[in-house]
Amino acid sequence: MPVNASLAVGLALSGGSVRGIAHIGVIKALEDSGIAPAVIVGTSVGSLIGAGVASGMSWRELKRMAEAVFWPSLLHGGRLERFCRQYFPPSFADLRLPFAAVATDVRWKRTVVLRTGPLAPAISASCAMRVVRRAVPLDGERLKDGGITCVLPTLECRSLGAEFVIGSDVWEFGAFFRDLGLPHSHRHARRVYPSHYLKSVHGADVLVQPNIPMQAYVPGGVSVEKLIAAGERAAHQALSQ
Repeated sequence: MPVNASLAVGLALSGGSVRGIAHIGVIKALEDSGIAPAVIVGTSVGSLIGAGVASGMSWRELKRMAEAVFWPSLLHGGRLERFCRQYFPPSFADLRLPFAAVATDVRWKRTVVLRTGPLAPAISASCAMRVVRRAVPLDGERLKDGGITCVLPTLECRSLGAEFVIGSDVWEFGAFFRDLGLPHSHRHARRVYPSHYLKSVHGADVLVQPNIPMQAYVPGGVSVEKLIAAGERAAHQALSQ
């Protein structure tokens, strides 16, 4: 489906830990194609990259941000919030574009879409990985990684006003099953993928799923380059179809 310039384009960025740097390559491809998202929603690492886009950062600025930090250090909640305060505005209200970060209420196992208030704790909650991080108390709720209930927030993006949704999917488990020959379109997909993921991928008008090499997992500038290149290739391919 071609991107209609008259429609409000939404960009949904999935979780996927360090693989999320590939989102920057997707953003580069969109910039090269003259596509400017009007709405952005991110889950986990997608909320980090999404906040940068909503702040007005170009793909080059996002790349410099990615190169300036040792990404495993952001698994610590305090360091992550300091990182957010360094690079992003203090609150959602200060962003240039409508943006939401997706988290999970651990008590009720429900998706929480964060759109108001301070930005750093919202992103911290969205990125609070299971086992690795404690829940983040926010607005009377205990929140953890949005990927628990909504790893690719295409439907949430549409609910915020997007009329055409581009989903950037770097979720590691989805890539694992695709490598085994079980894409989300497979007749047995319901047996291996969570229902929220299947609804999300089918909710995208354009779905970008980068093929990320194992070498990209090694922290460093070369890995950043490889991840961005993978995202850019996949985005141009998806947009050209």
